[in-house]
Amino acid sequence: MPQNGYWIECIPVSDNKNYSEGLYEAKICSIPEARITAESPDVAIQKLRDKLASLRHDYCTQGKPLPELDNPITPPRHSCTRQGWISVYVQMTECCQNK
Repeated sequence: MPQNGYWIECIPVSDNKNYSEGLYEAKICSIPEARITAESPDVAIQKLRDKLASLRHDYCTQGKPLPELDNPITPPRHSCTRQGWISVYVQMTECCQNK
C-alpha cells in the first residue's frame, strides 16, 4: 500500500493546557502547524482536514515539500493510552499541478 497521507490524532484536551473541558485537539505529529482545537472530535478532525489542504497549498506555493508521509498501515501510538483517543488516516493528492 503506498504512503500517500497522514495520521490525524484526536484526543480530549485536559484543563492543564488552559482549555475548558469538552474540547478536543486534532494534530498531525509530523507537521507542527497542523493542530486544531474544537468542541467535538468530528469537528476537530474536519477542521484539521481543511487546514491540511490549506497548508498543502501554502507549502506548494513556497516550493517547500510537505513533511514525510505516514505509513497507512501503522497508526501512531503517541496517545493511544489516553481515554477518548482516536486516529484517522487522511489521504493526500499531489501538491501542485505543473502548468
